[in-house]
Amino acid sequence: FADMTTTIFLPVLHTLVVYWTTNLRPELVPFSMFTLLMYLTLTAAQSIGLFMSAALPTLQLALIITPLLVIILFIVGGFYIPFATMPAWLSWLKWLSFATYGYSGLLVNEYNDREIPCAEETTVSFGGAGICPLPGNEVLESIGVTGLLSNIWFNVVMLILMQAACRTAAYVVLRRS
Repeated sequence: FADMTTTIFLPVLHTLVVYWTTNLRPELVPFSMFTLLMYLTLTAAQSIGLFMSAALPTLQLALIITPLLVIILFIVGGFYIPFATMPAWLSWLKWLSFATYGYSGLLVNEYNDREIPCAEETTVSFGGAGICPLPGNEVLESIGVTGLLSNIWFNVVMLILMQAACRTAAYVVLRRS
C-alpha cells in the first residue's frame, strides 16, 4: 500500500494523459493494453533496480553499474537502433532487455492490422513505393518487430517473467546476505 501511489496511480494518470493527447487508437481495448504494457514495463524496470540494489555491495558501485546497464538495455531495446538494422553481434542482447518487450508491445498495440490514414493530398513513400493509407504491419516489419516480438501477449508474458526473475533473484541475494 505504501508505494501504491507511485507504482499504480501516477503511471495510470500519466497513461491517461499521454495516450489521448498523442492521438493513439481511440478505442478501449488498445488503451487498456497500452496501460497494461506501460505498467508492466515500469515494474520490470523497478524489478531490475531492486535486484541491482540487492546484488551490488556498495551504493557507489550501484550508481556506476546500474545506469550503464539500463542504458545498454535501452539501446538494444529497439528504440534507438531498430531491430531490423541492429548488428548481429549486438542483436542477441535484445532478448535480455525489458525495453524490447515494452517497446515492441506498444508498437504492436498501435500498428498491428491498422491502416494509417494520410493527410489530404499526401502520399507516404515507404519501401520505395508511395502507399496511402499506410499498412501498419509494414511499419512493424520495417522496424524489425517480427516473429515472437510481433505477438503482444508474448511481450506481456516476457515482462511478467522478467519481473518474477529479478524479484526472485533479489530475494535470494537478500536471504544469503
